[in-house]
Amino acid sequence: MSLARRAFTVSAWTFVSRMLGLVRDRLWAGALGGSPLLDAFLTAFALPNMLRELFGDGALSAAFLPRYVQLRDKDPVAAERFAGAFLTRTGIFLAAIALALMVAAAVVGWCAWPETKAWRVAWLALPMIPYLVFICLVALMGAVANARKLFWVPAAMPVVLNCCLISTLWFGPEHEARILPWAVLVAGVIQFGCMLLALRWRGGVPPPALIATPEEAELRRAVAPVLLSSSAFQLNSLIGQGIAYFLIPGSGAVAFLYFANRLLQFPLALVGHAVTTASGPELAARALEGYRATGTFLAGAIRLQAFWLMPASIGLIVMAEPLVRAVYQTGKFDEDSVARTVLATRMYAAALVPVALNRQLVRAFHAHRDQRTPMLVTLLAVGLNLVVGVILVLTPLREAGLALATGVSALIGSILYAVILARRGTGAVIDPRALVRPALAAAVMAGAVAWLLHTWPQPQGEHVFVPALTRLLAAMALGATAYLALAGTGWLRRRRPDPAKPVEPVE
Repeated sequence: MSLARRAFTVSAWTFVSRMLGLVRDRLWAGALGGSPLLDAFLTAFALPNMLRELFGDGALSAAFLPRYVQLRDKDPVAAERFAGAFLTRTGIFLAAIALALMVAAAVVGWCAWPETKAWRVAWLALPMIPYLVFICLVALMGAVANARKLFWVPAAMPVVLNCCLISTLWFGPEHEARILPWAVLVAGVIQFGCMLLALRWRGGVPPPALIATPEEAELRRAVAPVLLSSSAFQLNSLIGQGIAYFLIPGSGAVAFLYFANRLLQFPLALVGHAVTTASGPELAARALEGYRATGTFLAGAIRLQAFWLMPASIGLIVMAEPLVRAVYQTGKFDEDSVARTVLATRMYAAALVPVALNRQLVRAFHAHRDQRTPMLVTLLAVGLNLVVGVILVLTPLREAGLALATGVSALIGSILYAVILARRGTGAVIDPRALVRPALAAAVMAGAVAWLLHTWPQPQGEHVFVPALTRLLAAMALGATAYLALAGTGWLRRRRPDPAKPVEPVE
């Protein structure tokens, strides 16, 4: 199966999940708007949501997958013992961490009583903390499934979470935010059960073991640097939500930042996460052949990402207002909510390509078992994001400044990663000449979409959802047609010669 086909499998299920996520977010926006209770839930959900995205996008598996794949090629039995030991010992460790966090949340809630911001966050966080255990184990089992060429089951797991969250709407807005944390926990239990069944179907569940194997002991030393180095975007988002919640006066800042981030996550997951996940096993195998083979494969994966993410980024900037109106404008989501979410969406859209590129480049270092370099770069990027974010949040940009800071830090990190890899022998993993045609096509696409939106005014009044959605879909169809007609796909077939191994086609 080619890289593009594997990526399509992941992307198809991710699309289903993201569509359900948009439905969920629209219902939240209409029922709760920028309410203090929704702000509190989203702040409480920031940590488990960050870990869900972090592990789901492969941070933990970035350390586990190369070792499992490389050991499986040499000794399949030893690989299963290694996987079983790591799953068992990780589960026990996470259970202890979850218990400590629950005690801490209870203490904070008791000290912050009554009805303060910190009390609301601690109270809503308590039921969600055990979810961390389940989602971490689900991510590890998903890496095992990917190594066995089973991609669709791990990719379908976010669908479970969205279905559970949407189901809370039946209880009404006055109870919804209080029930949401329990829905998160139920989703984690269901996801864990589904992954157990999937592994049993495809090769068997790795045998549980309490005694560490040599491979598991070596991996355990690498886990902390890998988690840190793979979590730049998630850490920046978590820091941003904390800054927005406590430094921006009034309510709604966290909600608006969250809604904007959700629109960014759509193309980031459909393309960035899909290509990164699908390329993981092959990248681990190429690392055994040296940096030159790694660079050739990595360049193809980056071209595939850039071909779709460049127009997505520009399109999201141009279509931010109609997109926000069509998805979120209902009920309590008023004009001020629209304006602030649109601005944050445009700032996040500018960060789309650097964030996706950052994640893909980090995988190359982990494939070569280099955890130190990406850890140092991530520390630099997170520090830069914190400084720039605090400065910009005090300007009229408010929460949108936090989104802009995320893009700046991701861009600096990507440049550093590309330069370091080139010095190690990968060659230029980003070929600007190959991106000229799609970049020009994306610019023409933006002009065509802007013209359409200008000549087709935004519908006004109470019942505007259908006309606004029609206008948005027409703009998207025009943009997609213009881009594909001008960019073409033939350039994807061009490859640099690889002296180590023929390159697997990405088409």
